[in-house]
Amino acid sequence: MTKPEHHGPPTITVKVFEPSKPDPKEFTWPKTIKVGEAADEAARAFGLNAEAPTFQNANHEVLDRNKPLVAEHVKDGDVLDLVSAGGGV
Repeated sequence: MTKPEHHGPPTITVKVFEPSKPDPKEFTWPKTIKVGEAADEAARAFGLNAEAPTFQNANHEVLDRNKPLVAEHVKDGDVLDLVSAGGGV
């Protein structure tokens, strides 16, 4: 059996929680998208107008907005919290 051909950049699908919302949202992004770009998109999806949103991983580490998701060790299936670069959103 052959693997289906993959077109486009490899992607990561993650679940994002926003502290004031009860339900998470799922997002699929290219692995090379910058953390800040992905966090901006997530903030808009939650209806937030947050300044400099970013993510916090399961180890409570705040991810660098200027690095790609893959460089911040985000993997498919990870759960991230949406936070502002200075703390909670």
